[in-house]
Amino acid sequence: MKVRKRSGEIEEFDRSKTRTAVMRAGASSEEADGIVDRLVPTLYEGISTEEIYRRIRAMLNARTAIRYGLKKAILALGPDGRNFETLIYRLFQAMGYQAKVRETVQGRCLTHEVDVMMEKDQKRYMVECKFHNSLALKCAVQTALYTYGRFLDVDAACDLQCPYLVTNTRFSSDVVKYADCVCMTLIGWNYPEQAGLEYLVERYRLYPVTMLDLRKSEIRTLLEKDMVLVTDVLERREDVIRSLGRDAAQRAFEAAETIRGL
Repeated sequence: MKVRKRSGEIEEFDRSKTRTAVMRAGASSEEADGIVDRLVPTLYEGISTEEIYRRIRAMLNARTAIRYGLKKAILALGPDGRNFETLIYRLFQAMGYQAKVRETVQGRCLTHEVDVMMEKDQKRYMVECKFHNSLALKCAVQTALYTYGRFLDVDAACDLQCPYLVTNTRFSSDVVKYADCVCMTLIGWNYPEQAGLEYLVERYRLYPVTMLDLRKSEIRTLLEKDMVLVTDVLERREDVIRSLGRDAAQRAFEAAETIRGL
């Protein structure tokens, strides 16, 4: 059975890969087997991975469906990278760093707007966030080279530790090889294993507001008010009411409580 990926590539349907993706969302081994068993007879030659995603999500319970949709929810923070930068800034704060987002820093040669500058145990770090608008795209080695070049200029003036490169998709093999060579820390989708972006978002429960079951226009309004996380909706209730009106705000609160209870 051939399936069509988001990139347009054609590949064989991989039952084990699909099963693993369902289990990563929180389904048990038995539940994942059952879902794949129900899915396979509905497939057809050339089906898109997007359609497979929709069919699987419809089979999951509400809790697991939300987690299964995390990758797309982060993608929906676009189209530019600003909201993704805020998510990563909040993530490092939750990890115990003193952090600032979109910080203007004078390097040895140039002035830079660094996505995240942070400090912990009297050591300073810089973070470059690379947001992709397509899940089919991988973070390319050019981004790693650019990040390290900026790091060298800022490091000369600020005495930094190793740079971080964070993306919402995956890294090319060249990025991984280069980062290992220059001691650059990478965080991406399912990378490093058991410590990738999806793992950290789950661990610190920093679910993006785009996971809420609201109209797209309502989600955009919340993002424009710098409410990037589900917790922002619950902590800034008056702002939500002023922005959305009471009826829509009530729906937002109920959806946020559901996700907070995961």
